[in-house]
Amino acid sequence: MDDVHVLKDAKISVNKRGDGYTVEAAIPLITLGLSPTSGVTLHGDFGATYGDPASKRTRLRTYWNNQHTGIVDDAVFELQLEPANWGKLEFGGN
Repeated sequence: MDDVHVLKDAKISVNKRGDGYTVEAAIPLITLGLSPTSGVTLHGDFGATYGDPASKRTRLRTYWNNQHTGIVDDAVFELQLEPANWGKLEFGGN
C-alpha cells in the first residue's frame, strides 16, 4: 500500500437499521488519479474494517470481492494487497 489519506471530495453516508447498515460512497475518480473512458475495465476492491467497542483494534474486515477476509487483529495482513482476489471495475458511458 503506497498511501492512506482522507479524501476530502468523498461523499459518504451511513444508514443504520436494526439488522445492519448501508454505506453509500461517491468518490470523484479524479481524486483517485483515475480518468477512465467508456469501455475501460480496471481491477480493484473496496471494503471496510470493523473496530472493537473502544475503537482501538480492528476485529473484522470485509471486502466487496475478496472473500479471503478471515485475518483480523494483524495490521500487516489487514493492509496487504491481494490482486488475485480483486474484482472487475467496468466503466460505461453516460
